[in-house]
Amino acid sequence: MPADPELKQKVEELLGENQVLLFMKGTPEMPRCGFSMRVVGVLEQLGVEYGAVDVLPLLDPLRQVTGELADWRTFPQLYVNGELVGGCDIVEEMFESGELAEMTGAEQPAGAEAAAPPASADPQHSPPLQIENN
Repeated sequence: MPADPELKQKVEELLGENQVLLFMKGTPEMPRCGFSMRVVGVLEQLGVEYGAVDVLPLLDPLRQVTGELADWRTFPQLYVNGELVGGCDIVEEMFESGELAEMTGAEQPAGAEAAAPPASADPQHSPPLQIENN
């Protein structure tokens, strides 16, 4: 069954509007799975601005869209410049090697290790993006 064309177009628009975009379970302030929380932690340590989409309200339709766009159906998924970087393990490996900082134009933190998000009063992410199912 093909993905919903309107939802696919909305996802493509979000990818074009956000240099760094995270499809995650929950929100950056309240992740709903450990893997999403770990990717948020990496992005917070980098201090990079990013968009976030809570996939839970539209989980199955979004799986179809991301399956068509990048042949990837599990979440979280991190995109940079419209291209899929990967899920939690890949993001953490790229963070530790410095490759993610280079890709996002961020400065690699000293002694960077992938970990849970720091308790920050001033997170660098944009508000969660809403995808409406019409």
